[in-house]
Amino acid sequence: MMQHFLRRLAAWLSPSPRLDVPLPSMQRVRNPTPTNLLDELRDTAWTCATINAATCARYPPRLYVRTRPGQSPPRVATRSAPKFSGVERIEEVTSHPLLDLLRQVNPVHNAFDLWELTTLYQEVIGIAYWLLEFGPLNTPVAIWPLPSHRVTPTADGYVYRNANGEQHLSSEQLIVFRYPDPRDPYSGGLSPLRACYDQACLASEWTAYKRARFDNHALPDAIVSPEGVMGDDERVRLETQWNQKLRRGGTGRVLVADMALRVQLLNHSLGDLAALADLRATREEICNAFHVPPAFLSTDTNLANLQAAEQQHLSRAIVPRLRRRDEKLNEQLIPLYDPSGRLFLAADDPSPRDRELNLKEREMLLKYGVLTVNEARSSLGLPPLPESNSTR
Repeated sequence: MMQHFLRRLAAWLSPSPRLDVPLPSMQRVRNPTPTNLLDELRDTAWTCATINAATCARYPPRLYVRTRPGQSPPRVATRSAPKFSGVERIEEVTSHPLLDLLRQVNPVHNAFDLWELTTLYQEVIGIAYWLLEFGPLNTPVAIWPLPSHRVTPTADGYVYRNANGEQHLSSEQLIVFRYPDPRDPYSGGLSPLRACYDQACLASEWTAYKRARFDNHALPDAIVSPEGVMGDDERVRLETQWNQKLRRGGTGRVLVADMALRVQLLNHSLGDLAALADLRATREEICNAFHVPPAFLSTDTNLANLQAAEQQHLSRAIVPRLRRRDEKLNEQLIPLYDPSGRLFLAADDPSPRDRELNLKEREMLLKYGVLTVNEARSSLGLPPLPESNSTR
């Protein structure tokens, strides 16, 4: 009793460990570089990053022009855009040099390439760079997406490094897309892959471990033991006979031996249930970092779950990415064509719920004559109907 009391007294008097100081095992030992992040772009991380990039590329921004009361009509070809409401009139621009640029951004990339690469670099590294090539009218004639891992911010601009050396770029030559980084809100970019880098490394190490086990496990499927002593020549003859008859398509054949033998079949596993459970949890953590529903990567799901996952992915992951991208373009690209601020870029809202609300709103506008049939068709990119049918 006395010893127990003394131990409790010593534990009560001893200073408690500080909770604000991480233990050695909890300290981070990895501070990945952009090249390290690219090295881990595989398996689940690659799937999630490309899902987000391809989905964002499916919703390119449209060009619109706003006309406030008292302003002159736009001088470019337009069509009505009834999805916008308010005092000012909003019309979609159908012909403009900016639209021509975004359709064929450079001799190598098309529009889908540009949007997909822009989002992909942000998903992996957190920052995407556009290098603008200006023409005689001081407007862009080409857009070159730069490899983000080769661009370094400096005090007076940026440095782009490639096989030919270094190239110093000014801020006016680049459009920089960033994901928010609370540690560096002015020049940093925190990518989803950086947020789940430890989990991505763990998944890669698990794959490497399985490959090593398959390549080097050195475990036979069966052991054949003779009853008596066998010489080396006889052992080699028996092994050769056994393998020639039973390997490849010979599984299940009968082997009649000319001596007394004892055959022991070995059952060994290259993994266990606990490791597989940890791997599944790691994949879910990677999916959460990219805001990709795990149902996209699983076969154990149904149509209802997939539809709910798609709606969640579009509303919580894609919509914020599209808005961040379009606002950056309105901030830095649009003023090169229109300093007045009447032009702006905006992507269609991909959220299924919002699309349903827009459809109901369009039906109400048609029902009460606020919108004509041809105006509704124009907003959908369809040709107008003859005048006799346009008011039905």
